[in-house]
Amino acid sequence: MNPLTRIQEFLVEACEQSYFQIWISIYQDRFSLITTKGFELPLPFPSLHDVHRDMIEYPDFTDFYFCYDESRSIIVIRVEKPNLSLERINQLEILLINYYLEISLERERFIRHKMMESIRDISNLDNVDTLLTNILEHALSVIQVADFGVLWMYDEKENALLPRAWAGGPSESIQNMRMNIGEGIIGKTYQEKRTMFLSLLKDILHESSSIRKENLQHLFNAYSFTNLQSIISTPIFVENETLCVLIIYQNGERPLFTIEDKKVLESFSDQVSIALTNSRLFQNIKHQNQLLLQRDEIHDTFMKLSLQSSGMHMIASELRRMIQLRLVIIDLTDDSIYSSPNHWFSEDINELRRKFNSMDAPQFYSTEQSGKQNTFYLQPVIGINQFLGMLIVEVTDKWLLPINKLIIEQASSIIALEMIRNQTVVDSYYQKTHDLFHELILCNDASIQNTKAIELGIHQPAYYLIILIGIPSHEDIHYMNMQNHRLILENKKRFREYSPIVFGFRNKITIILQSQSDTIDVSGHLKQLQSEWKQGNHLPIKIGIGLQYNRIEDIKKSYNEADKALSYLNHRKQPDLIHYKDIGINRLFIHQSQEELQAFINEVFLPLQNEKEQNQFLEKTLLTYIKQNRSAGETAKQLHIHVNTLYQRLKKIEEKLHISFSNPEDVLRLQLACYLKN
Repeated sequence: MNPLTRIQEFLVEACEQSYFQIWISIYQDRFSLITTKGFELPLPFPSLHDVHRDMIEYPDFTDFYFCYDESRSIIVIRVEKPNLSLERINQLEILLINYYLEISLERERFIRHKMMESIRDISNLDNVDTLLTNILEHALSVIQVADFGVLWMYDEKENALLPRAWAGGPSESIQNMRMNIGEGIIGKTYQEKRTMFLSLLKDILHESSSIRKENLQHLFNAYSFTNLQSIISTPIFVENETLCVLIIYQNGERPLFTIEDKKVLESFSDQVSIALTNSRLFQNIKHQNQLLLQRDEIHDTFMKLSLQSSGMHMIASELRRMIQLRLVIIDLTDDSIYSSPNHWFSEDINELRRKFNSMDAPQFYSTEQSGKQNTFYLQPVIGINQFLGMLIVEVTDKWLLPINKLIIEQASSIIALEMIRNQTVVDSYYQKTHDLFHELILCNDASIQNTKAIELGIHQPAYYLIILIGIPSHEDIHYMNMQNHRLILENKKRFREYSPIVFGFRNKITIILQSQSDTIDVSGHLKQLQSEWKQGNHLPIKIGIGLQYNRIEDIKKSYNEADKALSYLNHRKQPDLIHYKDIGINRLFIHQSQEELQAFINEVFLPLQNEKEQNQFLEKTLLTYIKQNRSAGETAKQLHIHVNTLYQRLKKIEEKLHISFSNPEDVLRLQLACYLKN
């Protein structure tokens, strides 16, 4: 038999009551009628204001009050005849306690059931807003005295707390609210990272005093408050950071929230935290998966363009279609520009090369032109460990969508592949040109020479001049190729008026200049090139220049002269640019090694040096004597000695070297040694 039936039977049989009612208020602001017998007329509700009295007598009936849980749960027994003895009241109280415990146990079962439902819901990640609303509704069904609740979430863009989910009746007007950090109960809960439990109206009004007027208006439009009694507001943490605030409100005649309700709400807030954490993880995994799929699609798109040899212009157009931003591809191997749309980019390539020559990671770059600020996203194009160029995208500020960054990153790989392929084609062309040129200069048949000249693009008649540029050797062949390509490009620009034929092979660049004028002036261009190249690349280059001729068959002669000039620079500590005509007598020594020349010098000067005679200045005397064209007077004057002293020194030099100043061959040998020594 259930406890309620026992109470009914006890009132009828033991207490002899023909008229009775049982009213109950369990954590509520009003009574509910559980059972009635005999009373037919509508009777008033028991008064919640009299909960501290044991019995209240009315003209037609009497109410007996039994209170539990600090007067938050009340059972009222209403009878027509109040003739209950103390013993009967005690027996009735025992029956009521059993009944109350049964109700409390059922409530705990209900709470546990709702908790389990919420826990099961957490695994549903399809719609987070629906999930949060469900959790909030479960919380309100468990905390039955709560009228409505709202889940607030921090929004970084607005730097405010926004309503994310609500239950219990507030209208859509609540969406207009924006709670600042520290504003009202909600903002303060977020800021102080602690639960606020308010059960006195004065405390609620005090903590709410900082709410802005517009937020109050939106709140009152969303919900009609009647006798607000208590509030519980609790923070929600995700990955140790405060992300949300969960708040519930209770109206009525008296405060009904308990510490247990606070604990229950905090339990639901933990579920919200788990749900948001799971959602964040799920969304992250989903996003990563989408990025992987998009990466594959993007890669496939660009690979098709590459395999179809669509060219850089098509890659630029397709890339712009995908990211919807203006862009330009700069190929620093040949200073080519591929823009989409055409001709919108006005930055100087040389300035960009100077600023970003060592760039190895993407970065933002801002410039100002005509009072307008321009911002670009720069993606380096790197292939075979070499900086080949850059992809420049115009952006509105220093921010770019992750998907666009992914597209740009993928595109840079294909662009690098296209640049390397173009380089390979150019290298092949240079190799072919190199072979054709050497066939020309090695051929002695005039008709074949003319055929080869036409193939090379050599005009007839014209004056021809050969220039050879030597690049320092480098262990990285790809780096060498890059230097070759850039130098060739620079020379084509500088000597455009001379219809240049320029090609590179290994660490040497050959330039064939042709002109209708018998004077081809190249020194100024070459010195400027040398200076700028050393400054921009920190690498010196050596330049040999041949003589000018006006016959096809003499191109070979100019080439050999330029080659000897370059060889001379490579073997001597001489300026890094020289005309063959300026080598002079040094032509005799071009093919001698430095060791051979030094040995020849030592044969003359070492015998003049020994420990005892180091201070006799024989070496200086010989050098001065030869320099003064063997004039004894001028030599003595230069050395500040008497002429007889000079003759004594010259005699000693003849003895040490076993020579005679009257022998022309000996004099020539000494002249060459002094020349090389200087």
